[in-house]
Amino acid sequence: MSIVSELGLDKAFSGFSPSSIGSAMGDILLYTVYFLIAIAIFGFILWKMSDKKRYCYKVRIFRRRENGKIKEINARGGFVNRKTGAPFFRIKYSGFKYTDLTETPKLQYMDEDDRVYYNQIDINTYIQVKREFLTDLVKYTPVESDVKYGAILSVQRVRDALNMEPTWKKVLPYIGLIVLAIVFIVAYSMLMDKCG
Repeated sequence: MSIVSELGLDKAFSGFSPSSIGSAMGDILLYTVYFLIAIAIFGFILWKMSDKKRYCYKVRIFRRRENGKIKEINARGGFVNRKTGAPFFRIKYSGFKYTDLTETPKLQYMDEDDRVYYNQIDINTYIQVKREFLTDLVKYTPVESDVKYGAILSVQRVRDALNMEPTWKKVLPYIGLIVLAIVFIVAYSMLMDKCG
């Protein structure tokens, strides 16, 4: 007579079989996948809402081509705060495509739709322009740039570039997630081998 039968545990666990344990693990895995999908959808919605709140200004860029023609590009812009210093203005074109400007736009030159106008004369050179209505045409004239603020942002970017963080600190969380996933998969496959 075994200890299990003496304690009466054989009757308590008589309903469990390897197939029921395997189906329970399958259900747990399925609900885990549903839960992760729900978290991913919720995170995506939160990201889009914060993105829309941050990039609340319309931006129109006049990009001059080599043949003299001008291409108009519509984007969104917003102020991005830094932990270490002054905020900067970011123009966002699409999902992950953006440009950071060295100076913030002068808000008094926005139009009634909260739109900022820029002339792009180089790949990284944006000059803010103001829109003026003349008798029968619209004129865009450059706005005087704030050299001091641009210099402050340039110094902060250099300081951020020189502040090197070890690579292992950046990679360690991802390695931890990969190790946890491998351990979970190995443990699940061992359990499935034992049960069935």
